[in-house]
Amino acid sequence: MKLTFSAMLIALYFVSDRFTAINLLSNQYKLSFIPLILAAVFLGPVWGMAVGGLGDLISALIMPTGAYFPGFTVVSALMGLTIGLLCYKKLTVGRAVLAVFLCQGVGALVLNTFNLAFYFIVNGIDKYGSSVTAIIGALAVSRAIQAGIYFVVEVLFMLLLIKIKPRLDAVLPWQKETAQQSESGARDMSETYDE
Repeated sequence: MKLTFSAMLIALYFVSDRFTAINLLSNQYKLSFIPLILAAVFLGPVWGMAVGGLGDLISALIMPTGAYFPGFTVVSALMGLTIGLLCYKKLTVGRAVLAVFLCQGVGALVLNTFNLAFYFIVNGIDKYGSSVTAIIGALAVSRAIQAGIYFVVEVLFMLLLIKIKPRLDAVLPWQKETAQQSESGARDMSETYDE
């Protein structure tokens, strides 16, 4: 069931990554964070990492927007892992804000800025100048705006998830199984002590 759900989320990642792009202030904004967060919160860190990494890889291979660069795939996988580690077992406002801050501050702003700079240098693109410092400086300003907007939107999405997660946990099949297993385990333990 988890495999099927994650496959659906990877497909949703592809669709949202390639067909929901909005160009604003020289940056591109996509809704691909939604399936990544859903995988990490409801399936766990490993599944979140798989959805982030495979979703980005499949998007880049099926509908490339330029030469494939693995650094972006690694960052996307790390974002799924980070959100899963912080928010899978216990989704609170503090954990959600910290997870989004790490993903946008470290992942999107720092790592992807260096990924883009490296990509431009390797491919001989001199859009921002020829020196490494000029490229990183120009990208950092633009990507800081993008990371700030994503931070606000993703935190709002996580706050919505905090509200509806108990209802979704009640209907997700693997969540019911986990609850039933822990309940039966507790019952077995009490029966053992009674004997």
